[in-house]
Amino acid sequence: MKTTPQAVTFIPSHESRSARRQRRQLQGQAVAGRQDPFWKKLGLLAGDGEGAGTSNLQQPLGPHSLRGPHRLHPAPHRASTMTFAAAYPFITESGLGHEGTYIGSDVFGSGAFSYDPWVLYDKGVISGPSIVVIGTVGTGKSMCGKSFVARSITLGRKAAVASDPKGEWVPVANAVGGKVISVGPGRSARVNPLDAGPRSRDLSNAQWQAVVRQRRRQLLVALVSLMRQGVPMHPVEHTALDMALTEAVAANTTPTLPMVLDHLLDPSRETRELVGPDGGRAVAHSLRRTVSGDLEGMFDAPSTVSFDADAPMMVMDTSALIGASEQALSLAAACGATWLEAAITNPDGGKRIVVYDEGWRMLADPYMLVKMSEQWRLARTYGIANLLIMHKVADLNEIGDSTSGHRQKALGLLTEADTRIIYRQKHDSMRLTKDALGLTEAECAQVEELPKGVGLWKVGNRSFIVANQVTSDELKVFSTDHRMMP
Repeated sequence: MKTTPQAVTFIPSHESRSARRQRRQLQGQAVAGRQDPFWKKLGLLAGDGEGAGTSNLQQPLGPHSLRGPHRLHPAPHRASTMTFAAAYPFITESGLGHEGTYIGSDVFGSGAFSYDPWVLYDKGVISGPSIVVIGTVGTGKSMCGKSFVARSITLGRKAAVASDPKGEWVPVANAVGGKVISVGPGRSARVNPLDAGPRSRDLSNAQWQAVVRQRRRQLLVALVSLMRQGVPMHPVEHTALDMALTEAVAANTTPTLPMVLDHLLDPSRETRELVGPDGGRAVAHSLRRTVSGDLEGMFDAPSTVSFDADAPMMVMDTSALIGASEQALSLAAACGATWLEAAITNPDGGKRIVVYDEGWRMLADPYMLVKMSEQWRLARTYGIANLLIMHKVADLNEIGDSTSGHRQKALGLLTEADTRIIYRQKHDSMRLTKDALGLTEAECAQVEELPKGVGLWKVGNRSFIVANQVTSDELKVFSTDHRMMP
């Protein structure tokens, strides 16, 4: 076998650019002297061995070198990701990473799609952990919310459902080892909305008493306002309510609604001197309905159940109130949410998902809207992620017109959510959805055609079409269509 000796070139260190160029030219001339005349005529090079070749980039420029005198410097081009997706169809979104809860598959990227609000907040992808899920009936929005919550629990997160008006979250809680508190006519559970709740380690005695007092006072004012259908209380009535609450706490460190009502109907001499004999009479009659009216036996006694901070999931089941009046439902929601808030807003409670199902009803309630707004703003402080589930943005039209302050405040909760999940919407509601959730025309066209179980995920400034995937065992627990099956 014949071998061809190969020249070894030593490259000096710290060689200047001009010296390097001169060395390459000399090497090229030496190699060109050994080439076939045919290749010399073309100004190209041929290797000494079979199949070997030497790039003509090493040769000096000549009239037959097939090289121009100038290098090509293409101008940079800037365009949107939508334009690039059309120009380069084989380039897809890289996704949010593998950390977090598995949701399903990215329809366009064909990869797994995972999501965790705390992880994405830590990475700077989103600025807040609040989530909004919107979809018409039968599109899969409830399945998405339940699969996200249940799977997040397996990763160490916790969950709490402020009010479950249809009882759909009860099977989910039972499946993950959570606890359910069922309130309503004929139910044995009693919940005292004036409970202090778990105390944070960061608060002193004086600070903790002030927090509990403010929380109790807000609930009492909200109950009276609900009974009066929004008619404001007079200053003397506020004073009478404050005095009654103070006297009830002095008599019992954990007061109940009947105790406050007794002090309103039979005020002390100090209260009479301050507000008169009938200063709190009207407030007492408004509050009486929680004790001997529609809600009798639910929120008018010491709690027989407690919020288990260690339970993976807690559900306040209010399905027994189906068919009750709107005021009764609002009163129950206010009492249950206040009691639940005292437990979930403890910074020591860990990361927790707070679910607001049937969100249109929550947003229509002035007191619940105030509470939700507070939790939206303080979500990072409490370590909670709010999950609001509703049918469509057009439901806000029932709250008021475009000039209504209540409607604007409810709309603000949707726009402030950095994660928006939109399932199929009808064409006539897309305009409101587009304006409220910041969708593009292309995204609106996609939303109108989405099949069941597939949703548009707007995570920060990024968009994904995600197909929610569930197992057969999960389907038995999460599905809400079992009663429609033959």
